[in-house]
Amino acid sequence: MADVSSMITTLLGNVETKYFQDIALIFGLKDELKELQISMGVLSSFLFDTENKHADNMWWTDVRKAVDDARLIFEEIEYEAKRNALVKVHGSIHTKIFQFFSCFRNPDAFRIKIANRIHDMIQKLNELLSQGRERGIIEHVNTPTRELTPAKNLYTWDRFKPVGRLEEKEEIIKLLMRQQSHANNIDMISIVGIGGLGKTTLAQMIYNDDRVKEQFNMLMWVCVSYDFDLRNLIRKIINAASIYNDKGFSLQHMVSLLNEMLHGKRFLLVLDDVWNQDYQKWVQLISSLLEAGSDAKSEGSKIIVTTRSKDVASIDRNAHIIELQPLSEDECWKVFAKFAFEEENEEDKYPWLKQIGKEIVEKCEGLPLAAEVFGSFLCGNHHEMDWQDIKDAEIWELEDRGLLSSLKRSYNHLSPILKQCFSYCSCFPKGYEYTVTDLIMFWMAHGLLQSTHERRHVEDIGRWYIMDLISSSLLQIQGLSFYDFLHLENPMPYEKVKMHGLLYGLAKSTMKELDETRTIVSPWLKEEWKWASKKFNSVKALHLQHMELKILPDDCFANMKLLRYLNLGDCILEKLPISICTLQNLQFLNLHRCYNLQELPKNMENLVSLQVLFLTVNAINLSSLNIGRFQQLKTLFLLDCVNLLSLPAAIGCLSTLRKLLIYGCDELMNFEDEDEEEKQHVEDHYLNLEVLEIVGSHKLEALPNWLKRAGKLESLRIAGTRIKSFPEWFPISSSLERLDIYSCPKLSSLPIAMDRLHLRHLEIVDCPKLWARYNKHTGPDVHKIYRGPHCKVDYYY
Repeated sequence: MADVSSMITTLLGNVETKYFQDIALIFGLKDELKELQISMGVLSSFLFDTENKHADNMWWTDVRKAVDDARLIFEEIEYEAKRNALVKVHGSIHTKIFQFFSCFRNPDAFRIKIANRIHDMIQKLNELLSQGRERGIIEHVNTPTRELTPAKNLYTWDRFKPVGRLEEKEEIIKLLMRQQSHANNIDMISIVGIGGLGKTTLAQMIYNDDRVKEQFNMLMWVCVSYDFDLRNLIRKIINAASIYNDKGFSLQHMVSLLNEMLHGKRFLLVLDDVWNQDYQKWVQLISSLLEAGSDAKSEGSKIIVTTRSKDVASIDRNAHIIELQPLSEDECWKVFAKFAFEEENEEDKYPWLKQIGKEIVEKCEGLPLAAEVFGSFLCGNHHEMDWQDIKDAEIWELEDRGLLSSLKRSYNHLSPILKQCFSYCSCFPKGYEYTVTDLIMFWMAHGLLQSTHERRHVEDIGRWYIMDLISSSLLQIQGLSFYDFLHLENPMPYEKVKMHGLLYGLAKSTMKELDETRTIVSPWLKEEWKWASKKFNSVKALHLQHMELKILPDDCFANMKLLRYLNLGDCILEKLPISICTLQNLQFLNLHRCYNLQELPKNMENLVSLQVLFLTVNAINLSSLNIGRFQQLKTLFLLDCVNLLSLPAAIGCLSTLRKLLIYGCDELMNFEDEDEEEKQHVEDHYLNLEVLEIVGSHKLEALPNWLKRAGKLESLRIAGTRIKSFPEWFPISSSLERLDIYSCPKLSSLPIAMDRLHLRHLEIVDCPKLWARYNKHTGPDVHKIYRGPHCKVDYYY
């Protein structure tokens, strides 16, 4: 019931905005919508009261369907308003494309149709309210407000440092340091144990150990889960071995590339969460790795496998098997205490809670995941009854409880909206690594994010949700260390989070009656669909990453007027269907690593709601994109646009843009400047850009001139460029907190105004001229930079 309650809260919040009220006034629907709002508000009070009570399943199902139908009404009104606005702005230029897809309606007919649907919906809601009263549900006059606050316990003491496993860690590191135990092979070490024992945590401890980093030339981490397809797995290994992504799709090409990347290197490969028991697939993988590391310099390469299956652990007869045992009760208590108490030794202030906590830990049976989760949601709670409630919960008494049943207790303590966000993570395959931005936009597409303050960005709300789920140990940081993640207050799109397999099962079990017509996640699609099917009419999110179709029908998106999230990343599409230009509700579009995509269709500016664009395209410019028309764009991430020569000046006019990331655009030479007339128009037009990253543009010699209007810039990263100096006007304010400079051999000085900056993070690596001036041993200007909490100047990586 909590998910429906949060849906109504979000819906009402969106409808009450001035933007939507103006739309209602234009369509003459203000009175009807006001009446519908009142009915939904009363229903919301019913749902709040039923969250912790038994509710009739049939009544609950009817309520959910009614709320879904109401949301469709609001979305159709918003869609029609956007369509009308486009026609007014662009006129006949875009008339043909809309006529082709039959998007025009008679305005009066639309108003009458929607008004009738609203009237029917009000009647339906009133019927549900009457049924609710008959079931004895008490009606609240004032529904309590749940105010969202950032995760309170992420920034406390060193709570995420692993506990125990030191003996196992040292044993495995000794094995890693040994020479090859048998010829013409790669030693494999298997860490095996039940879910929740800390197999991945142990592997991370080893992976991050300085001795291991010194022993191996290359370290690679790949999450495998159920996907042991050789081609996909080798692609993941290639991506883990390089900051650039594999651009080929044939197995032969990828094996050749892997050979090139690993040749002459002693490597460590971690394959996390492996389930494959097919011996032949292992033979194929090992053969590919042996071929890549066939010379003498590669001797000593190792593979670490984490798995729950003893059969998987022993699939290589020569593998060293480390079978994890549960933590000792003392170690398990240390895990629990770190998460349950906000300060070190705080448990000594509450001896009665410590005693109850010890009894809870005893029931965790040595599983650190259980101790983390239960400790997390008791954090900051000093009420003895709540602790007692956990200890005495019925879940401990169930014969078939398993860890899943126990962890559901943690889920039950989440706020209604976090319950829904957690459940929606199960829409993706098990073991999926979510990028932060991807997950936020996926939640947003389903109406799960709502800002209660006008100045608070919705994506920041999404980050808070992610941090809350991390704080509750329901999501895990993937890729970066947790401390790096904390240092970046606004996580970047390439940062990833992951859900533990057991928690994924919990999320799946709580995802009640997911309507597949609203969310379609179908990676690795190989067969053509019947795109005209009615099931696409109300789809909100379409995730087709790694789709193996080169062409889609031009009208495939024609009926998806409510689509908000579209992920076509890693596809082999040669062109985009023209109907993509009709998706006026689309907020997130991922075209990363679509290396066969030669150009973009005209009229892409019709995507008036687009907020995040991830783009890989082979075009030499972005003129067809008309990027200046994207007045809601907040994140633009250009990746491997290898033919791109310049970027349009219009980027410097996007007042909503907060992040601009440019990676692997090898031929990029410059940012176009505004002409004289445009300069006069934008002279006082300040930008809201907070993050700028330019990596791997080896011909770029200067930062964009429009950056002088970016008075809110917080983070700048430049790497692999030919930039010689910073402009005299940079930075224009003291807002800059992070500056990273890598592999810029021609850069000879830092900004002149360094003395008025308050950098929290400064890192300079592989920049010989900067190293000569600013290194802490002999640099004559070292005193100008060593003031912040993190400052690093290294000659080499």
